[in-house]
Amino acid sequence: MLFVEYFVYIYFVLKSKQMKTRFALVLVLLCSLSTYAQIDSQKRFQSDSRKYYVWNNEFDKYELKETEYENSVIDIREIGSKTNGYIAISMIDNGLVRLHHGSIIEFSQPSETEGAWLIRSKFMRAKLIYNPKENTVTYMYDVDNKHYSKLMIFTVVPDELPNAGLKAVVKSDD
Repeated sequence: MLFVEYFVYIYFVLKSKQMKTRFALVLVLLCSLSTYAQIDSQKRFQSDSRKYYVWNNEFDKYELKETEYENSVIDIREIGSKTNGYIAISMIDNGLVRLHHGSIIEFSQPSETEGAWLIRSKFMRAKLIYNPKENTVTYMYDVDNKHYSKLMIFTVVPDELPNAGLKAVVKSDD
């Protein structure tokens, strides 16, 4: 509130009408820039199948444990930039609903169309990779010192949200 009172005081102290107009224009410009910075984007993916893999220490590779044909919803919401926001993965698993979620802490772009988000929540660290060419989302979680011990590969179809094309999901902030 003190900030607003300061600007009102400056406005009334200015003598000429031309200076008041310039000051008002600068103030409007600053306010419009701050509203532009708050734009966020959200992308939702629907999946009806996923493959569940577990790391095998004996063979040093991931082993397919199960292919599940159940519904999943993956939401990626970026607030202001690709390194701020959250990801929520809602899955139906044998009649029970499971929810994995966390805050985005980092974004990388391994290729022109592929995007990878690092996620952290109170109890876990994870990585989500979207590949639009293959229409897959890979979700890796339960990290130990060397690698992720579990991963799921979702076959996805993106929902049609306004102003959110496939390329817009992974386009880097330049």
